[in-house]
Amino acid sequence: MDAAFSGFTAFAFPRISDMADILALINDVLQAIIVIFGSAVVLYNLGRSLRVPVIRAFSALITFVVIVYLTELLVSRTILSGSAETWLRVGWIGITLVPAAQYQLADALLTITGAPSRKRKLVMAAGYLIGLAFLGMVLWTDWIVGKLVPLPRAPHLTAGPLFPLFALFFWAGMAASIYHVWRARQRAVTRTTRQRITTTLLAFWAAPLAVFPYLVIKGSPSEDVPLIFWPVVILGNLVVGFLFGVMTSHLSYFGAMSPDRVVRVRLFKFMARVPLAGTIVLLVYILVSRNSPILGLPTETALGFTLVATVMLVEWLIHAYKRPLERLFQLNNDPDVYRIQQLSERLLTTNDLHQFLESVLAAACEALRTPTAFVAAITADGPKLEAVVGPLAEPETVLQDADWQQLAQPQNGNGLAATDLRTADSFILWQNYWIRPLHSRHQEAVIGIVGLHARADEPNLDETEYSILERLLEQVAAALEDRILQQQVFAAVEGILPQITALQERRGAARFGGLPILTAPEKPEEAPLVGDPGFTGMVRDALSHYWGGPKLTESPLMRLQIVQQAMEEHEQNPTNALRAILQDAIELQKPEGERNLSRVEWLLYNILEMKFVQGKRVRDVARRLAMSESDLYRKQRVAIENVARTIEMMETSVE
Repeated sequence: MDAAFSGFTAFAFPRISDMADILALINDVLQAIIVIFGSAVVLYNLGRSLRVPVIRAFSALITFVVIVYLTELLVSRTILSGSAETWLRVGWIGITLVPAAQYQLADALLTITGAPSRKRKLVMAAGYLIGLAFLGMVLWTDWIVGKLVPLPRAPHLTAGPLFPLFALFFWAGMAASIYHVWRARQRAVTRTTRQRITTTLLAFWAAPLAVFPYLVIKGSPSEDVPLIFWPVVILGNLVVGFLFGVMTSHLSYFGAMSPDRVVRVRLFKFMARVPLAGTIVLLVYILVSRNSPILGLPTETALGFTLVATVMLVEWLIHAYKRPLERLFQLNNDPDVYRIQQLSERLLTTNDLHQFLESVLAAACEALRTPTAFVAAITADGPKLEAVVGPLAEPETVLQDADWQQLAQPQNGNGLAATDLRTADSFILWQNYWIRPLHSRHQEAVIGIVGLHARADEPNLDETEYSILERLLEQVAAALEDRILQQQVFAAVEGILPQITALQERRGAARFGGLPILTAPEKPEEAPLVGDPGFTGMVRDALSHYWGGPKLTESPLMRLQIVQQAMEEHEQNPTNALRAILQDAIELQKPEGERNLSRVEWLLYNILEMKFVQGKRVRDVARRLAMSESDLYRKQRVAIENVARTIEMMETSVE
């Protein structure tokens, strides 16, 4: 009976050594998760860390903490005592430099609130030098830490004679850092900034709690680690991970010119796709690798299939439930943002318009039994061919026909264009086509024309065909008008984009600088220097986004005097003004006489007009001009240089 009871006890209650192994494994998993998230934070901030002092200091602090956790994780898996001691000493890279990194972060927070100090910079440099001195003593002497204590689950080093001196340096740096963060909190201008610095002040305990070598001060090297040690360490790692998460979510806003909403969305999306996905894969790996064969499959096979399935499932969940998660965490719940998202999803791009128009024209050709149909939009620069179905003569030749200019004339009483062209019924008879003007919804203007290849000398549509055609033409007119409205919206947005950017920059700086920032005079932007080696590159970038894009809307060429003067003629829209200057410079490259696609003197102008103004692909332009793509690129470079010189002369003549 005693044997049976003892067996039941052994089954129901794991031995202390087994429990310690389980707790040690849980601790290793937590350390791995902290390493994953910490490394992800450093990668996320890598782009901004070079220009934002707060982010630079925070990235350095996280890097040192990750080094400590990574080396401890590797030490728990080493099988040679010599390797364990080497990794433990390498981990002191993070331990010795954390105080200086914390002081650097505190100094950056205090500086951004308007209290820079040369003295603190010197103290920070001294902190790094002292930390490096302690690191040298750890790596090459036993003054700070001594020999290895090879405990099975928690190997560590013994304390050296100068360890108390290092502990004094460590906690003194911690106290000085907290004091300066408290000063930054007192100087914060806005309530939001004060709340963020307050949270950062509380989370400042995370780094010292995480990296200080507590086992070094353990009493007897021969004693094993008590079981209660593991719950305490696990709880400590949970607290450290939480505090670092809070600190990351608050410090990410510092130095960002984007609105808080944008910063928050970017951070959460990155964390969900990178470290969170990596953590889930790690947990699945541990669960599968530590179990017996599943369904008769070897562990390696089951592990491979499970990891691939986990990655796919995690990515699918993020994609499928992105919007509900955004609403849950209140990432994009602003009504204005929701409207912008709807606009982005329903945006009618040029390709969308062309596909729709081609579908309508194909339906018209099928219903009216005609081989060819086309749609042209009436623009300020004349008719522009939008879509063609069926065989049509060279579009460029069609557009050069002088009769096209008559198709957009004011309307007469019958709603037809008052032209010299022959009309019949509701059509204009032009060459071999029946032309129908397209009007805006309120009949205010002609916005386009539809041409149908004539199947007879006079229009001979029956009632059914006429009804079908009218419905199709209404859809074409609606699509063209919607595109015009979109272009007006884009033009307005491009016009105010520089002002919005400047406002966001002032908003971000005013959160910390207050009155001095808000009352400081704006620094005038210098115009690009005429003759500067980079001037041609500016022109090339602007031409590459001729019909819209950041290289046009944010071009330094906006500051040219000729562009500023042209804004008066373009309703104070700098984008349209710069586009007009580029158009004028391109037109100045046009030779005299009638345009020809084969003559050498027209080559550079044809490249500029077809590639940038019409927006044709390089392959199509090369085919039309009967030249290779490599030769086209060489000629295009010469053409852009000519445009740049022309703009320089235009600017010089103004000065």
